[in-house]
Amino acid sequence: MDPYRTNKMTHAILEVLSELLQAHVKDPRVGFVTLGGVKLNRDHSVAEVYFSVMGEGADPAQSLEGLKKARGFLQAKLSKTLGMRTTPDLRFVYDESLVRGELLDGLLAELKGKGEFLTEAEKRRQLCLDDLVPPAHLLTALRLARVVWVVPHHNPDPDAMGAALALGQALQAMGRQARVLSYPDPAVGLTDLPGHSQVLVSDKAPDAFTAEEPDTIVLVDCHRIDRTGPLEETLARCETRLAIDHHLVSGRRAPEPGWIEARACSTCTLIYQVISELAKGDLEPVDEDVEVEEGAEEGAEASAVEAAEPEGDAPFDMTLDMATNLYAGLVNDTGGFRFDNTVPFTFELARRLSAMGVDTAKVAAMTLHRYRRAGIELMQRVLATFQWYDQGRILVLHASRAMIEETGGSMADTEGFVNIATAVDGVRFVVFLKEIGDDTWRASLRVRGDGDVQQVAARYGGGGHRAAAGCTIQGVHADIVDDLVAQLAAMPRG
Repeated sequence: MDPYRTNKMTHAILEVLSELLQAHVKDPRVGFVTLGGVKLNRDHSVAEVYFSVMGEGADPAQSLEGLKKARGFLQAKLSKTLGMRTTPDLRFVYDESLVRGELLDGLLAELKGKGEFLTEAEKRRQLCLDDLVPPAHLLTALRLARVVWVVPHHNPDPDAMGAALALGQALQAMGRQARVLSYPDPAVGLTDLPGHSQVLVSDKAPDAFTAEEPDTIVLVDCHRIDRTGPLEETLARCETRLAIDHHLVSGRRAPEPGWIEARACSTCTLIYQVISELAKGDLEPVDEDVEVEEGAEEGAEASAVEAAEPEGDAPFDMTLDMATNLYAGLVNDTGGFRFDNTVPFTFELARRLSAMGVDTAKVAAMTLHRYRRAGIELMQRVLATFQWYDQGRILVLHASRAMIEETGGSMADTEGFVNIATAVDGVRFVVFLKEIGDDTWRASLRVRGDGDVQQVAARYGGGGHRAAAGCTIQGVHADIVDDLVAQLAAMPRG
């Protein structure tokens, strides 16, 4: 059969039948029917007519009965209208595809409403601050704790130190014996954060642990105790350890339980949410109906009074000191709101903290782009180590222990040096190597634009984020550089 003639005939049959059903068939059972197509067999003796039914109360079985009853009338009219010598036998077939299509459309609309078709970047832009909800088990563990050590990672930045200080202050407001730990030679600016003068320095931690053993350790801005450097051995003696971190889980060791949320722009963002929940308190209501039966002993009366006292923690207010420490972490971990981890809820948190009275300009001046004289002299030596690879797309720099000794600086003074390198035009990847031991280097990796340095850091047991990650590597400096450059140069270019 001529396919063109067949196609023309099927369209003609569909058009005529649709018009006849609408204008001449009065059976109410057919009122819900919509014709979707016609299929002729090879010799055109049979025409399968596909129909669907729509509307409230529509019943496919009833509609099929109505169509069968009208089939003779429809065939006769079809023959006369189209001038057919032989009219194909009409056979009506219920077509479920329209119903399935509507169900699929509804499902797709529901998924779209939930944001399932958004990119990760779009999802992050739509995320609200209060979408970051602290897990119940973490809040319960913090409320059950009595003697708590809050510990940032080794060589803490303002996010780690600000988070630790703010959480320590909140736990003290709850009546806990909370101590914040830190390390010798803190970076410039950290010592000006509210409460830093009361920190327990790591070299005094072993004796302090023996004198009064903490029942709970809370790691902030890291999720494994091996990132606490000289404190690892002491902290391992405490069985109950928690972690609050915004870095991706990496390495072969499992993270401590707690809250690891990589969608957050800083650990201070998470600590703000934790403090907000703890500040609500969890007091049990007082039972005012407690009575002591006449003749009861004094001991029973005392017990009844104790039972009537509220149990749990009273609400407290987040203080300006807590807010200042949190803002220091927020503004530094977003690079003064310049890094690509800055999202709409970043500014919502900044607004809330500022509304509490935080002097945002003072905090930025205190912690951002601030160096000691020894740090500037160290920077001069580090800038002299700049080496470009892969046609200028990869920039490698390093700080050695000899440079530290020559300048009288410390590794803490190198905080922020990597950001100078990332500001160089044409540079896509930055590798900053810091010598922390014999043939042992701490690598800070950065990427501008497309790329994922966290993948590289994870191969050495490190972690971080797509755009910023770190790891510790053992080996000869030149070999480490060659290895890292090869991995970064092999990444696809956007």
